[in-house]
Amino acid sequence: MTGDLKDLFYIGGIVVTVAGSHFMLRAKVMVLEERIKGYSEAMKRIFESLRRIEEKLDGKADK
Repeated sequence: MTGDLKDLFYIGGIVVTVAGSHFMLRAKVMVLEERIKGYSEAMKRIFESLRRIEEKLDGKADK
């Protein structure tokens, strides 16, 4: 009887641990996805700035 109860607690602990790890990893993935979105927005702004600089330089070269 005591072995059965101990085994149930052991299995319950494993289930709780796996579930906790799953939700922790999901949270980390969500944070990384948000960072990637932020980086992609920053890269868009950088390329837009470079494009405007290139257009200005082309305009000055034409004069």
